Amino acid sequence: MVEIKDIGGEFGLIRRLARLVQAADDRVVQGIGDDAAVVRMAPAPAPYLLVTTDVLVEDRHFRRRWSTAEQIGEKAAECNISDIAAMGGTPLWMVASLVLPTHEKADWVQGLYRGLHHSCRRHGITIIGGDTTQGATATISVTLLGTVPPELLRLRSHARPGHLLAVTGPLGGSAAAIALLSAGLAPSAYLMEKHRTPRCRLDVSGRIAPLAGAMIDISDGLGSEVHHICTASGVGARVDAAAIPLHPDVRAAARELDCDPLDWALSGGEDFELLFSIAPDDMARVQRTGCEIFPVGHVTDQAAGIFLQSPGNRQHPLPGGYNHFL
Repeated sequence: MVEIKDIGGEFGLIRRLARLVQAADDRVVQGIGDDAAVVRMAPAPAPYLLVTTDVLVEDRHFRRRWSTAEQIGEKAAECNISDIAAMGGTPLWMVASLVLPTHEKADWVQGLYRGLHHSCRRHGITIIGGDTTQGATATISVTLLGTVPPELLRLRSHARPGHLLAVTGPLGGSAAAIALLSAGLAPSAYLMEKHRTPRCRLDVSGRIAPLAGAMIDISDGLGSEVHHICTASGVGARVDAAAIPLHPDVRAAARELDCDPLDWALSGGEDFELLFSIAPDDMARVQRTGCEIFPVGHVTDQAAGIFLQSPGNRQHPLPGGYNHFL
């Protein structure tokens, strides 16, 4: 029997499953393979329906010794809302289901829901249902529905050679916090906030989407997301290592642990910033809306490959990001 790690891990498995369940349905604008599925519910100009889901497993995605129940709930909501933001959409309704150990405390579950509700209230989302069942490991499954006007829909497949690549904020904060905590060291307040209560970038996605090409949220590391865009769009990319934004606390943590902070930005994940491609002439237009954005590279022809450019114009294959099962 072939193991998941032998077929490319999480993303290889997703590709196999997508082929298995692929069906013809002209109402599905975008199925498996993007931040959210896109469904046409009525003739244009009616908005598309967006559907996304995430599963968080204890000791894989969250640890009670590092985060309160409220913080875990808030993070579970934000990572789903980030997917809707990456599609250029507006989140509206949430369904949250839980797997709970037999002797779980009711107070912890109530705290989890307070965190979910706090994030949803901030973004105008209504929790409309869910399910609970018993299992060996606490697991949170969130499904989020939203809408997007067809003209604002942004897919991973919308990048074109000549586009610039940009991100909406510093990267590597959550991964730096995890590395310090795992080493028994205390992260800064900034790093702990990035890990415990990250914020999606719904605040800026509505200003970027009208001008962007491809867009994706950075949940598995910048390297992984660049690869996703390149694969979906049939393009290559050059990422400038020196241009990747790193907070001073991320650099300080790397010095403390004697490692390269770029590794956290490229492969750490859980940043929930947005990565997008954009025509050079439109970059200044986005900046004039008040968005703080950071150009990190450019899109090339597919034949040029996907590379990280280091100081001195040295080029290396761009590493991928976090991948379950590998």
